Amino acid sequence: MTSTRKTKGRGNGQGTVWKDGDGYRWQVTLGYRTDGSRITRSGRATTKKAAHDAMSKAQADYSRGLIGAPEKVTVAEYAERWKNRQLEVSPRTAKRYGEELDYALEHIGSMRLQDVRPHHLKDLMVRLSRREMRRGNTMSTRTQAHVLTRLRSVFREAVTDQIIYVNPLEGVKRVKAPRHESAGEPLDFDQAARLHTVGTALHAAGMCRLWPAVFTAVSVGLRRGEVMGLTWDDVDLERSVLRIRQARVMGVSGIETGSPKTINSRRDVHLPPSLITVLRDHQLAQAVARREAGTAWTNTGAVFATALGDWTHPDNLKRALESVVLWSDPARLDGDVWRGVPRVKRQALVAAVQGGQKLPDISPHDLRHTYATLALRRGVPAEVVSKVLGHARVSITLDVYRHVLDNERRATVVDLFDTVPPAPPAASFALN
Repeated sequence: MTSTRKTKGRGNGQGTVWKDGDGYRWQVTLGYRTDGSRITRSGRATTKKAAHDAMSKAQADYSRGLIGAPEKVTVAEYAERWKNRQLEVSPRTAKRYGEELDYALEHIGSMRLQDVRPHHLKDLMVRLSRREMRRGNTMSTRTQAHVLTRLRSVFREAVTDQIIYVNPLEGVKRVKAPRHESAGEPLDFDQAARLHTVGTALHAAGMCRLWPAVFTAVSVGLRRGEVMGLTWDDVDLERSVLRIRQARVMGVSGIETGSPKTINSRRDVHLPPSLITVLRDHQLAQAVARREAGTAWTNTGAVFATALGDWTHPDNLKRALESVVLWSDPARLDGDVWRGVPRVKRQALVAAVQGGQKLPDISPHDLRHTYATLALRRGVPAEVVSKVLGHARVSITLDVYRHVLDNERRATVVDLFDTVPPAPPAASFALN
């Protein structure tokens, strides 16, 4: 039996058919593996048309993902490869990506990538919705959405690598979740003023060392890690500028200094006069503490350092805020809380606390929302607020604080014709 191959085949993906004895043979290159080698299919048919039909079916099966590279990689193995390629995200974000993927890998991690089908992922979504989390609650829709977003990225890259040829999550209904960050529970103007009054009095009494950090957070809307990651090199009090270049975040081995949350989080923030005053006083107080500590001082350069100059754990910002909220309750003055507090400082603290309302329980992130909400209500353009917050796009700010902007728009409706005399009543016409 003799075989006559065509002298000129068609281009990649089109294949070649040639006469082979009393039949025809076909061969087609479908794509390439990750190592650069070709993925090919070939066969034999009795007629030229049958050979072309068989080749076309192989191409169609390939495009539908039914023919894949024989690389026997599991979902978990490829997910690890995907994680190692995420070079542009901070260590904290990379850690969160891994944790989100782990929820999915518990169920489909051992499957081969090529074997995953939409029905597997629909079953996964049901399992995620029923998964028990902390305090007996089930997984939130936000977390479910994040898990599937991560998984979608893994499959999308596997398609790019030509390990699979269809993303099995394409066409699977997405989990609806709140967009971006929640607006939280911001303080109103009166509550923010009370926070300032009580916090300042506690700090003066020596009972809230981190009040300057709390005040910084609410004054310019910084994230907790950004506040606690500030160094004096980042602070230019002469030019009234803070440079956000790093943050104290949870890393693989505990709290560490890392990059801010996103690229846009690296930003310069202009300081209001009240914050400049607080930071100047804090800088002077820290210089005194450093001199008194002598060789015991650790020179980290941290703005909100410990009593011996080391980094302060970010959780201490939350504790400082809780202390201010606790002392905002006038009923606290009736308890035995004055041990160790000098009489002069006690009188000033009583004057600050009595006669006011207790503040609601809030978190450091609520201070960020307080800044944004009050700035927008003061008429600061959304574009400016977005830059200060470090949002990637002003649309994120508009989404999160839409309710604030809507309220302000209603309050500032302008009647362009309120000075125009009213028109006389329309004449009536009798119909004959």
